[in-house]
Amino acid sequence: MEQSVWIYIILGIIGLTLPWLTTLEKYKPLNIPMVALLLGMLVFSLPIDLPTPDPIKHGNVILKLSELSVIISLMGVGLKIDRPFSIKNFRVPLLLATLTMVGCIAATAGLGWWLGLAPASALLLGAVFAPTDPVIANDIQVEFDENEAEEHHVKFSLTAEAGINDGTAFPFTWLAIWAAAEGFSSTGWLGTWLLQDLVYRIAAGLAIGYGMGRLIAWLFFTLPQKVKYPPKQLGFLAIAVTMLVYGLTEVFSGYGFIAVFVAALTIRHYERAHSFQKEMHDVVFQVEQFFITILLLLLGGYFVDFWFQSLTWPVVVLVLTFLLVIRPVFGLLSTFSQKMNWKHRWIIAFMGIKGVGSFFYLAFALHETSFIDARLLWATVAFLVVVSIFLHGITGFFVKRKLLGNDE
Repeated sequence: MEQSVWIYIILGIIGLTLPWLTTLEKYKPLNIPMVALLLGMLVFSLPIDLPTPDPIKHGNVILKLSELSVIISLMGVGLKIDRPFSIKNFRVPLLLATLTMVGCIAATAGLGWWLGLAPASALLLGAVFAPTDPVIANDIQVEFDENEAEEHHVKFSLTAEAGINDGTAFPFTWLAIWAAAEGFSSTGWLGTWLLQDLVYRIAAGLAIGYGMGRLIAWLFFTLPQKVKYPPKQLGFLAIAVTMLVYGLTEVFSGYGFIAVFVAALTIRHYERAHSFQKEMHDVVFQVEQFFITILLLLLGGYFVDFWFQSLTWPVVVLVLTFLLVIRPVFGLLSTFSQKMNWKHRWIIAFMGIKGVGSFFYLAFALHETSFIDARLLWATVAFLVVVSIFLHGITGFFVKRKLLGNDE
């Protein structure tokens, strides 16, 4: 039987099981990412003709699948945040996406270099490790139907961080790319990185995202009232907006991740109570879950076929140190500006969930230039995501039910 036939069958089974899994994860510490990973291990262990999930051989496929997953998830994250944007309201998420991120990148890169990684590879892992994932972090995020008064500040902080920091991690990925291509001994590229990759790309993402968000919201919320010609079935509009905003921003060499999140946030707050908001969010959520499942099936297959053959004990130490020490310490620093109890501070600091975004950044960097020990880098990031899925998935379930549930 052809490979494509098996792929169709597996994708169909995924689509049939997702609604049941979505209900199950509300009551059990077993979420969709965990099940998808285990299912991938099972499927790729069967004696059927499936393609080998080799990230080196199929790097472009991983790049595009993870790119789509992240931008769709960022649209969903922006659409469900009801709290109006201000520096005061977003103080903790902004600090998590700047202070915590830079601290995590620097500490991870330094530790990786000390453990024997090449300097550019260590810097790349720092950039890949740092951002909280907007895709897999769904369990500990705000719900769409929670208004500003109902949004728990812990869940809000983690949700907004996931929306912001997938864009702010990009400059450091570019920094690692420049370092790998040009070397640290040559500093002529630093000015280009600072002006282009750090300043311009972020500014372009913010400007295009806000402008397009306002324009699209006016076209579909205000204009129909003026011309008395209301559009119907706008659920899929969110996917169209995601593609348009991301593509347009990339044309102007801005950060599309930032633009998509800003556009979604702008659309949500243009008319917060409009019925189309929920319709758009629900479509995005379903598409997002489908893409997550596909990628984690492949991760399960990678685990079965390669068993992290390139993984070394120093890298295991690096991953565990990052998850258990580096992220909690630097995450805690970002909460000191707010009045909150220590229980909430530790939850925000610890729940730095890693996932599909890390796959994208690594695939993107390896597509742009060559890094030493590419297989080791893939094995390291795969190990990071697997550990995070179970560590943060299980703790997130009990945090949501036992700790945060008592506060709401």
